[in-house]
Amino acid sequence: MLKPILQRLALILTGMLIAFAIGEVCIRLFNLAPVEFYTYDPYVGWKLKAGTTGWQTHEGNAYITVNQDGFRGPDYSFAKPPGTLRIAVLGDSFTEAQHVNFDDTFCAVAQRELQADCPLETSIAGRPPQVYTNVEVINFGCDGYGTAQELITLEHWVWRYSPDIVVLGFFSGNDVRNNSVVLEGDKCRPFYVARGGQLVLGGPFDDSWSFRLHCMLRMESRHSQVLNLLGDGRSQLNRLLHRAVAKPRAHRVRGHPLPGSELGLSDLIYAPPINDTWREAWRVTNGEIEMMNREVQAHGAIFLVATLATGVQDDPHAEFRAKYMAMVGSTDLFYPDERIAALGAADGFAVLNLPKPMQVYAQAHKVYLHGFPNTTPGTGHWNVIGHRVAGTLIAERIREMLAGGAPIASPLDATPIAAPAPAAK
Repeated sequence: MLKPILQRLALILTGMLIAFAIGEVCIRLFNLAPVEFYTYDPYVGWKLKAGTTGWQTHEGNAYITVNQDGFRGPDYSFAKPPGTLRIAVLGDSFTEAQHVNFDDTFCAVAQRELQADCPLETSIAGRPPQVYTNVEVINFGCDGYGTAQELITLEHWVWRYSPDIVVLGFFSGNDVRNNSVVLEGDKCRPFYVARGGQLVLGGPFDDSWSFRLHCMLRMESRHSQVLNLLGDGRSQLNRLLHRAVAKPRAHRVRGHPLPGSELGLSDLIYAPPINDTWREAWRVTNGEIEMMNREVQAHGAIFLVATLATGVQDDPHAEFRAKYMAMVGSTDLFYPDERIAALGAADGFAVLNLPKPMQVYAQAHKVYLHGFPNTTPGTGHWNVIGHRVAGTLIAERIREMLAGGAPIASPLDATPIAAPAPAAK
């Protein structure tokens, strides 16, 4: 009795494996699945897969190239070329910026802005004055990262390139949550937790070999084109459902979804922590940034934290911002940025709060700095204009730092920054 059942099960499993193999061959042959840009990493959970290229079309439209060290952009030599000012930028998806072409990312914009200043004579961190004839801004951003992963990226990868300046792109929309082992849903990542009065690596990714194995298998399953296609279909369905739910609740002025409807972001960052869990999340966040500051100082480099704007912070409509604040119980949309600025003032590192000047620009020119033709305006990641404004402001702050903090005229003139035509696929 048992033998026929086992034989039927074996036939079913064999058929499924054959169908799966045929599916893999067909999908690869006809290039039907989206490119998988990420792979498992034992230090940070995941990172960009070295040498990968392909199109990203879910949000915006851009051709992505991953260099041989597993970061977006061209290859760089570990040895810094003579006369080169090197700037390393850490961050999450806003920094990686798969939604725009590499030349339109804020890293590339800042590089062009600073390159225009060369030759540049300055002294960095007490070093003798040097003349710089070239600027390299290296993008170490990766989608989904929190500050712990960015700190580990600094320790394991960034120092090989001997940067003179390290910029942390801090996105309050989800970075505080990402840093909490309690609040963060995806725990296939390292966390810093408080133990014995100190922050140490902890959480399931670091404390459990079986959980780490689970994370590795989850990431490596993405090498299957069948599973990639199924996962992409599920993601597309979720986006359609989300947009369908959001549409009836649209803001009457310009079709913007009402507060609380943007996936992946927290509405609780615009006010003081509501409970002990959020207070601890902020304490850990502060501690990780302080650790990064000490790490940068120990290497004789300059540290800058740039707080990045959420969609509601730089929304061009004052009415929408006011309505959002009323709904989430906030009196100050810049609360998280002011916290980071206060931390920088107390610990002696530079902070650039981007949300307020970006809001001023967006309102003055009546443009959205977030959103693309294939997404909802004012939500998601920065578009080309947003990156242009952010990169210009970051370059300006670096100029001030290199000049010893002397104020320089605003780089944002009265001319709106026009977006280029969409790239052809």
